[in-house]
Amino acid sequence: MADPSTYMLLSSIVRISVSENLPIKTRLKSIAKIVNESFKAESTTIYILDGERRYLTQKISDEGPGELRNCRIPVGEGVAGVCASHRTLTQKSGRELHPDETPKETDRKIICFPVTGGKKLRGVLSLGFQENTPLSNEQTELLQDISKVLASLINLDNITTWAEKRVQSLVTQNELGDAINRHVPIGILPSYILKTCHKYTNSCCSILRISAYAGLPSVTKLCRRNYREGLGSLLELEARYSEKVLSSGVPILATDIIAGDVHIPPSCVCVPLRYENRITGTLTFFGKQVDDGGLVNFDEDDREHFEGIAAPVASALGLAVGNRQTELLALENERKFRELSLLYRISNAMHSTIKLNELISLALNALVSGDPPIFERAMLFLVNERAGVIQGMLGVTNDNSIEFIRPAESGEDILSARWEASKESLSDQQKTDFSCMVKETRLPLDKGLNISSKAVLEKKLIHVHDASKEKRVDTNFVHRFGITEFAAAPLMAKDEVLGLVIADNHLTGKHIANGDLRFLQLLLNQAGIAIENSMLYSRIEDAYRDFREVQQRLIQGEKLAAIGEMAATIAHELKGPLVSIGGLAKRLERKFATESSEWKYAETIAREASRLEKMLTDTLLFSKKAAITCVPCNINVIIEESLAMVARLLDEKKIKVKTRSSPEVGPFTGDFLQLKQVFINLFSNAAEAMKDGGTLSITVSPARLDGADALYVKVLDTGGGIPLEVFSNIFNPFFTTKEFGTGLGLPISHMIVTNHGGKILVYNRIGVGAQFKVVLPLQPKTP
Repeated sequence: MADPSTYMLLSSIVRISVSENLPIKTRLKSIAKIVNESFKAESTTIYILDGERRYLTQKISDEGPGELRNCRIPVGEGVAGVCASHRTLTQKSGRELHPDETPKETDRKIICFPVTGGKKLRGVLSLGFQENTPLSNEQTELLQDISKVLASLINLDNITTWAEKRVQSLVTQNELGDAINRHVPIGILPSYILKTCHKYTNSCCSILRISAYAGLPSVTKLCRRNYREGLGSLLELEARYSEKVLSSGVPILATDIIAGDVHIPPSCVCVPLRYENRITGTLTFFGKQVDDGGLVNFDEDDREHFEGIAAPVASALGLAVGNRQTELLALENERKFRELSLLYRISNAMHSTIKLNELISLALNALVSGDPPIFERAMLFLVNERAGVIQGMLGVTNDNSIEFIRPAESGEDILSARWEASKESLSDQQKTDFSCMVKETRLPLDKGLNISSKAVLEKKLIHVHDASKEKRVDTNFVHRFGITEFAAAPLMAKDEVLGLVIADNHLTGKHIANGDLRFLQLLLNQAGIAIENSMLYSRIEDAYRDFREVQQRLIQGEKLAAIGEMAATIAHELKGPLVSIGGLAKRLERKFATESSEWKYAETIAREASRLEKMLTDTLLFSKKAAITCVPCNINVIIEESLAMVARLLDEKKIKVKTRSSPEVGPFTGDFLQLKQVFINLFSNAAEAMKDGGTLSITVSPARLDGADALYVKVLDTGGGIPLEVFSNIFNPFFTTKEFGTGLGLPISHMIVTNHGGKILVYNRIGVGAQFKVVLPLQPKTP
């Protein structure tokens, strides 16, 4: 039986965890206070694990400031650290606390619970108690459920922090990109640099060699017309000098290279390009031309001058390459920002609902929403292990996706934008042609035949680059949906695969990048956590509903016990006098002449005394649990004899009787006479309900009851049904609508069937008739 206080505690904690108007640290603080008060602990502290999963780095307790405080507890040290290491309930037993663990002085016992979501550890919940009293199993299970709610909340905080950091990083990268973009475009930068240097140095031939930056030309050259004939030799010399400079980092000044060759300048200078403490290339200049057109050797001043030129050249190249890399990074960060902001909003939306269909629709629509979308199509399949198939349930595309995102107002932070979707839009999406195609699709749950099944059975994401080259795909499925490249990812909750999501880019054929796969996995992980919360909430509701039902049964049982005790006392006191009155009336009846007034009076007294005596007998029978005398029985014989007992009543009301018995129903064990009384009561009630005649239908078939073999008997009349205002009271003792009824027929029948370990069910059809269904085990469990 579920404790209503447990339900209220968990409900309060779940409501706090999904309160979007409260900061997450406030939610954690409130939960810590509730836990501390509910379990009468001295202290309650929530520790949060860092991203590298090596330390518990933040904590918040039921007392003190409502802020996350810093700590540094290594995993494996202290009670909380050991709990994080072993991921199991941990108690202080001679183990020294870590200095950052700060229990109260009154704490005599520290109990820590791992805070886990799915397979990931998020932190530790620590409780300090004054007494060394062990927790009950119910308290332990309750704290474990609370830890799961905390895991979801901490995960939401991690995602929020991650998104904020990425936003700030994106802003910084965009500012840097704007500054770099004011320079010469990188595609023409090497030629532009060399042309400027060539002109400025007044050299005969200038060569720029870039060794550190992919995507740029490795060698760019510029040579005056008079020396182009010897360009090949100059390139060979440049390659030899550059190799030495790149390895040593020392500039080279060469003079009188080849004397007498008019096509080879007499000297050259090769200087390294240094950027951020590394050599990224070289600049080589051949032939110093003087004003009169002649050539002279470069000197040390030229070398130093060229080294000075190399610094801004290297910086320009480095900045240009960095600019290009930043542009690419900015594009990637922008995409990630959209993904993370999308994930942040959908995470908030998922924590605001507990309906599974809405959670799943949110996840699928998030995959195909936006411009551009992460994926262009997404399909959901549910796993049916019993049937051995993966069954299509929902399909969405970018064209028919629901516009969840409400644009942020002017000046509003984009992360504050919310997601909204009406029930009508979700329903309309289910009816689209694509969604209907998905619903009609079945995939065999066999990884040897279908690679999608492998994702389900092995519980991992699978990326298929080319479906036409993959042997283990369902050919009909691929052709029907025109699939080429796709990703198949399991949707999991509590390490159990609930379904499969297949996503692709059907229209554009865009390649599915690793970032897209990461987002798909991250989104489904978040959806899985939300589904776990939904399932937990449903279990809480079911437990509370069961508690209310048991409570009502106990109340009803107490009422019946009181009524039975009172009825037994009254019946016992009245039965003796009634027997005497009846006996005397019969003696007087024999003394008077038949049909005389005195005889009629005596006959009336005797008849009414007999009726009252029968009522008292029924009352005593109901108030005492009669012993069951179990013997081999045949249900068909019981029904036949019961019908014989009410045959006169059936004939008087012109009621037709239809019986149908399954040959699979064999003998069973029960109390023949008591069960006969059950069906006499049911047949009599049915006959009295059909005042103007009708049909009494009796059906006997095999059944199952609580996992054991059983049989059932359906008794259906055409008496118009039981009035709704009395339907809920038909099994209450002494409740009757008959003029001379005792109100004990159905309660006695119910008691007899229950004593046999069976059930009696009622199906009421107003205007048609009532159906009573008696289910009896073949072997009753009697005390």
